Amino acid sequence: MASVVALVAVGGASAEVVAPGVQDGLLALNAKGSPSVAFVRGSNLVVASRSAPKRWAQVRAAAVSPGSNVMAFEIGAAGPVVLVQSNDAREILLVRRRSIGWQTIDLAGKLPPQVQLGWPGLTLDRRGLPVIGYTRWNSSTLYSRLLLARVDAKGRVNARSITSEGFPQSLVPPPAAPVLFGSRVHVIESYGYRGVLATYEWMPQRRTWIGIGLDAGLGDFPVGPVLAGLSRGVLHAAWTESLDYFGGTPVTLAMRRRVASSQFVLDRALTTGLALPASGPEVAANEWVAPDDLGLAGTENLWAGTIVHGRTQVQLDGWLAGFAVAPRGGRDLLLGGKAGLRWFRSPRRLVTRMSIEATDEGGGIAVRGSVLGVAKGTVTIYRERPGERRRPVGRVALNGGSFSFVDRSSTRSFVYRAVYIDPATGIPYAALLRRPAD
Repeated sequence: MASVVALVAVGGASAEVVAPGVQDGLLALNAKGSPSVAFVRGSNLVVASRSAPKRWAQVRAAAVSPGSNVMAFEIGAAGPVVLVQSNDAREILLVRRRSIGWQTIDLAGKLPPQVQLGWPGLTLDRRGLPVIGYTRWNSSTLYSRLLLARVDAKGRVNARSITSEGFPQSLVPPPAAPVLFGSRVHVIESYGYRGVLATYEWMPQRRTWIGIGLDAGLGDFPVGPVLAGLSRGVLHAAWTESLDYFGGTPVTLAMRRRVASSQFVLDRALTTGLALPASGPEVAANEWVAPDDLGLAGTENLWAGTIVHGRTQVQLDGWLAGFAVAPRGGRDLLLGGKAGLRWFRSPRRLVTRMSIEATDEGGGIAVRGSVLGVAKGTVTIYRERPGERRRPVGRVALNGGSFSFVDRSSTRSFVYRAVYIDPATGIPYAALLRRPAD
């Protein structure tokens, strides 16, 4: 049964709370640009669709095991399609809208005790039918097997192996993502083993598959999903990789026309989105400050959502759960965290950038920065420490786009964040200082 919830805007006309108390989920748009959000609450998969300004209709789509996570979300002509993975990575459910309700399909079936499933990827073919790429990984031998599954209109699953005999071995279950090349499907797979981290593009050739390297180098293993898509004949893929030996967890963006190339676009972040507008690829990820960075104990991080377009980086306040390009060129955002899932829409590409620096001047800490392209407005300065509630310590007016504030606190081992809320969209732009004041 659907329930329609009226919600209050947060900071602007298009900032809307979708799911109070829910920290993570995924965003998808239909062909007309209407947003929906898929998330897990308790043991239920919920799909919330925007029915009117500040109103979202929530539908319980399926029962799932507690701790399950939404791994992929698309909307086709027949409605939403969601991939949900169990917390122990031993079950992948495909949940989709049907004319008389919702259908749940177990993709992987019963697994041996030592087998886990990699982060799956989802796309929809021209008929709106699901195409899924995923891996089976043996924790004892580190062998893996890459599979491509198609689900027909009646719910029947046709799965075929792309790799066999345990290739590639990997320290973690390899993530995968299918990409449509017309009627053909290619599958992107990333893995790490014995100090080598590589990402392959697998493509069908007659009755078998061949793989070409998109990226390879020294490293540990991929972290999170691999996201991929095709734009104007160019393949793009983005993912995060662990490089503990070099002290980083960078986000990689790879492109292939005839020859593949790749680059790091962020030094330490978890990838959550890849959009492919005509203006070029935009990668969404979450940078963080860990307790170790401040000499503290604990496991909770401070998060800063970041969108990368070329050399431009736009930072947001909090966890960036979802990112999409609307049909008319706008940008949709889904921010998560303890306040719940919040949806925002910008009528154009995000370009507002902020900077921040802090200097210990003896009698206090001087916090300075700027908001690019904004002459007037106000900025809120927060003092933050991982695992603790942040404290607003000042609200200052912009002067020609710049701000300055002196914090008289005598405490240390914290960082500052400056937040500017766009009055037209409610989008909270931010700059998070990654280290304590000098």
